[in-house]
Amino acid sequence: MKLALAQIDARLGDLDGICARLEQQVFLAGEAGADLLCLPAPLFAGVMPGTLVDYPNFEHDLLHHLQQVATAISTSGIACLVPVILPLEGGPLFEVMLLRRGNVVPLRLTMIAHHEEMPMSPWAPPVFEVAGARVAVTFDFFRDCSDVPHGSDLVVYFPVQGYDASNEATAAVASVNDGYYRSEVERAGLWMACMAPVGGFDDSVFTGGSFVMDDSGRVIAQAPCFEESLLVQEIQRGVHVDALEAHELPSYHKETWLWESLRLYVRDAVEAAGMNRAVVSLTGDLQSSLLAALAVDALGSRNVLGLFVDCGDAQTPEEEARAAVSAAHVRDVSSRLHIRLIERSAPDLSRLLDRDVPAGSSYKLNRQVEGLFLADTAQEQKAIPLVALTKTDYALRANAAVSLCRRALAPFGDVYLSSLEWLARMRNQTSAVVPDELVSLASVERSMKALLSDAVEQLQFDEVLLQRAEQVLCKVKPGDIDSALLEHVDNNRVLEDLSLFVASPEAAALLMMLIRCNESGRRLLPSVPIVSARSFTERMWPVSLAWSDLGRHGAEPLRALDFAEAEYRRLEKHGEKRGQQVRSEVMGMIASVLGLSPEQQAEFMSDEGQQRMRDELQELEGNMSEMLRRMAEQGSDPSDGFGQTPGAMPPHDFGQMPGSMPPGGFNFFSLN
Repeated sequence: MKLALAQIDARLGDLDGICARLEQQVFLAGEAGADLLCLPAPLFAGVMPGTLVDYPNFEHDLLHHLQQVATAISTSGIACLVPVILPLEGGPLFEVMLLRRGNVVPLRLTMIAHHEEMPMSPWAPPVFEVAGARVAVTFDFFRDCSDVPHGSDLVVYFPVQGYDASNEATAAVASVNDGYYRSEVERAGLWMACMAPVGGFDDSVFTGGSFVMDDSGRVIAQAPCFEESLLVQEIQRGVHVDALEAHELPSYHKETWLWESLRLYVRDAVEAAGMNRAVVSLTGDLQSSLLAALAVDALGSRNVLGLFVDCGDAQTPEEEARAAVSAAHVRDVSSRLHIRLIERSAPDLSRLLDRDVPAGSSYKLNRQVEGLFLADTAQEQKAIPLVALTKTDYALRANAAVSLCRRALAPFGDVYLSSLEWLARMRNQTSAVVPDELVSLASVERSMKALLSDAVEQLQFDEVLLQRAEQVLCKVKPGDIDSALLEHVDNNRVLEDLSLFVASPEAAALLMMLIRCNESGRRLLPSVPIVSARSFTERMWPVSLAWSDLGRHGAEPLRALDFAEAEYRRLEKHGEKRGQQVRSEVMGMIASVLGLSPEQQAEFMSDEGQQRMRDELQELEGNMSEMLRRMAEQGSDPSDGFGQTPGAMPPHDFGQMPGSMPPGGFNFFSLN
């Protein structure tokens, strides 16, 4: 059986365009002799479609287009696997449509309907046959690899998680040399094909790099990363096939993969907006300079415009010198990238507002002016605006940045500020597009200091406390600030678990407060690509939340599960007491029927009495078994009576009045 993996990029949900590409890929796969063609998972609705899957007309239109494709390719002899998302019991279901012989077959729903008499999970890997091979399908390979039905020859894996810089497995074939996928495939003992998407789909970015592994975990074939490709490979169980050497596989480099993922996002996001140009607001710092380089890599220098706004707010010689240096950096970057630079001069803000402009409010006011100029330039040039906001900005000063153009994109919105230095160093290895003086720790420290100064102003403190808070935060290194944010936002760690808490508890608590204070502002900021374990798009807390993580003050963490366990133990103990009470009442009734005295009842209910009762019951059972065995050996009938049977228990002769104890104590079962 020959398998074809169509690693293609398309506009999300463009049903006509995607189906046209599908028919084209079927033709190309047919020329290569393929029997089965697979498409990437997020083409039709992405991986987080929201309520779109519940919209009846979308499902109708999707199935209508797929039926047309199935009819058009029915004579090709090729089966197609098309992943989609459908509604099931009020939630989304990752489904796979099998297009074969003019039919559109939803594999999972068909499997569920076929097993109505024997219910099975809708998430179980469906299996079908094509060209004599049994093929299983999964959307979560690491979870399902051990549950693939026996007798399968191949499992096709459709990744639905976009690139995550903290999870190398999301880089597909580039992660194989570092130990991913090999052991799982070898343990499963069957071939595996990874159909990796490529491009930006809504907020997710995929790197491509589809590959095929044999049942011993060797890569047999691979598709390139970050570009479209059609990979065709023969699947031969039990036949030794030449594999690719380790040096032939791509080596994963975090900064390179992150840069290329962001480039794909910018390219596809600009195209999705119906444009082919972008305008970048340049301020002479590392963030905006690197963003201009990213835009040029994604769109080409002729399709990128630079905007420099001179706010003219310098009031001292030092401020004038810094403004002159920033302007020089802006012109230098524009020259290196060969982009057109548009310069604008803003009016004096203090005269415009007819008041003195407080120093602390300059960032917010300047960003408002820059936002107006950026929106106007983007509209005039028919371009989409790009802003150099980082994940650190989103975390700590989102409220001050909401004045930037809301129709903009923020490609670095899921990348922390201190990480940009390493991205710039990697990009400058190709060509020095960012000035060396900006690619330094000193440049990051300047940007972080300005960011923290603007962030602290959002706290409802008096002037003394504001200065104290700024001093506390400015003593922390930028890398430590971002590390604490990563631990809290991406990994959901609490205050005491932050590495910064050990060195500076005050700084860690202030960061938690700032993240909470900026929740409302983040809702108004531009969209960002998701390239981390958890972006702020996924991490949403209530806007009006008054609670802030101030720690447990040394107390052990409380969990509702522990409370439930404690309640269960209380109920269990109460049940034991109640059971003992019921047993006492029942035993009391039995004792009264037998005419036992209170002392005899106490002896009967004691632990020793209960144990003696159990021992005698066991002895009785042994005697009965021995008696029946002897009767069987002598050929006598058990129904003839017990009194004359050898080995039977002698009758009890208490020789006492009712209510008296027999010699040796009360024998409950013997008496009964």
